[in-house]
Amino acid sequence: MALITRFDDLPDLVLIELFSYLSSIDILWGFTRLNHHLTTLIIEKGFFRQINLSFVRYHQFNTILRFLPLNDIQSVSIDSYACPLQLTLWPYMPRLRTLRIIGVYNY
Repeated sequence: MALITRFDDLPDLVLIELFSYLSSIDILWGFTRLNHHLTTLIIEKGFFRQINLSFVRYHQFNTILRFLPLNDIQSVSIDSYACPLQLTLWPYMPRLRTLRIIGVYNY
């Protein structure tokens, strides 16, 4: 009889180790919509506190914005070409300490 281990059966410590190899956006996009346990683990461990949205498509941005705990975000990176649209969609983020706008040049 073959033993089968599903992804959901992995201990939290193994999942946290796996997440340490991924970017915050990959974790949020790939795992938060799978089940409640993974979403709770991601939020509890703060994998969203420093988030780089500079390469995120508009659809991904809107989807991620819906489930991000915005009150806990500390650092955000966005693209200069998309920032006017992205910034108009952001509500208040009281713990934001760093806002990086990528692609801004001095002329």
